[in-house]
Amino acid sequence: MPTSPEPIPLLSATGLVKVFHAGGRAVRAVDGVDLSLAAGEVLGVVGESGSGKSTLARLVLRLTEPSAGRIAFDGRDITALDGEAMRRLRRDMQIVFQNPHSALNGRRTVGEAVAEPLRVQGVARGAALDARVDRLLDQVSLPRAFRHRYPHELSGGQKQRVCIARALALEPRFLVLDEPTSALDVSVQAQILDVLGELRRELSLTYLFISHNLAVVRYLCDRVMVMREGRVVEQGPVAALFAAPAEAYTRTLLDSVPRLPRP
Repeated sequence: MPTSPEPIPLLSATGLVKVFHAGGRAVRAVDGVDLSLAAGEVLGVVGESGSGKSTLARLVLRLTEPSAGRIAFDGRDITALDGEAMRRLRRDMQIVFQNPHSALNGRRTVGEAVAEPLRVQGVARGAALDARVDRLLDQVSLPRAFRHRYPHELSGGQKQRVCIARALALEPRFLVLDEPTSALDVSVQAQILDVLGELRRELSLTYLFISHNLAVVRYLCDRVMVMREGRVVEQGPVAALFAAPAEAYTRTLLDSVPRLPRP
């Protein structure tokens, strides 16, 4: 019987390398990383500080240019897209940064922050823009009246909800979440994770989730990729890898989390 072709990954990368030059020496922050992410999937990337997680996140979005390798989105090679083509692609690819306090401009209201990508891309204006902002605030469970507030009037969790709403403004298919809960209190972290889970289901989103918190990765992700010194140590389904890690480094990471059950 003929077999059906494998579906094209929404995002894939092959042989990604990023070399930074500092103090007269070359540092390979990302060193030959391959990854593949299916539509609707959540891939967690974990590792200690300096392992290359955040650099990898910026590479796949072309916020940082790779030194070598190939990046494809929905089957299209985007490694060398020019400025205008990349700007159009930004509608499909967005990021939520780690620190919501620094991610928002203190001189702009919540409404202005959420509306900014819509204005930049020329998607909506006037009453249509206002209505779109209201719907985005609804999606992240913020009162519409918050559109008139400034960041200093919000809690950390509320600021991160604004950042998520802004990332959703252009109706992207793919979100990079770079440590989106690490700057928040534990109780607030749980709320943000619930919001991300609901949005994934409602909007059929695909996430690349960067984190050092393995308990959070186990809660939200389908697969996990472990990085160390810019390289992939191992990867696989979350349940299988957490139950039986093949590499000593992964076992060390798991053992460093006191409340994470181990067989």
